[in-house]
Amino acid sequence: MVGAEIEVITYKEFLPALLGSDALTPYAGYNPDADPRVANVFATARYRLGHTLLSPILKRLDASLQSLGDLSLDGSFFKPATITSLGIEPYLRGLANQRPQEVDAFIVDPVRNFGVGTPAGFDLAALNIQRGRDHGLPSYNQVRIDYRLPAFTRFSQITSDVDLQAKLAAAYPTVDNIEIWVGMLAEKRARNTMLSQTTFTIAKDQFERTRDGDRFWYENYFDADTIRTLENTRLSTIIQRDTTVGDELQPRVFRIPDGL
Repeated sequence: MVGAEIEVITYKEFLPALLGSDALTPYAGYNPDADPRVANVFATARYRLGHTLLSPILKRLDASLQSLGDLSLDGSFFKPATITSLGIEPYLRGLANQRPQEVDAFIVDPVRNFGVGTPAGFDLAALNIQRGRDHGLPSYNQVRIDYRLPAFTRFSQITSDVDLQAKLAAAYPTVDNIEIWVGMLAEKRARNTMLSQTTFTIAKDQFERTRDGDRFWYENYFDADTIRTLENTRLSTIIQRDTTVGDELQPRVFRIPDGL
């Protein structure tokens, strides 16, 4: 049941917010020929796009949605007392009312320049690039070809931002040298989605295979009444069931309230 709730929330709430409504092909039942395994490029590059969504601050709100004082992102790392002192509720309210950063080629400073017990510090962007090399990921253009998308020959095809084009050209001799994690974030956004064509295509392929190749997928496993109950469960339902957060939380927590 818990796994099914996660599936419903991911596919009915999170993915429509990220990919756009009706992005995935409708479910047609278990397909034993579908490969549900996680692609290396998905796990090691594509699904790390969340790092560009991070804000430099965390909102903390009381039950009246009044601020309890923002917490800096880097001020929260490895400091569990920031939660135990106030409880998890102020953070959940804040997350539900805080607009994320854009999906783009830029990452906030707190995850690029912070110390983790050593004077060397830590750079999440550099780590992501190196991890892709450690895993032997194909180049950005090769990934596009693998997913039946046309390869690019000019930096201007990736983005219309002239300054970003210059930065890419300064780092890479040609478009063929660009790492997948860098290229997919630099790429212009596709219509009606938060993502570029490359990131959208990788995500659509992965989430459809994960669903269709799972014989225990909730729609294939449970009876009709249980499926209806599950599909009436939202993340807000789970939060309100397990915390003291009440009706101040909007039903669809992946969509910030109008006016914010």
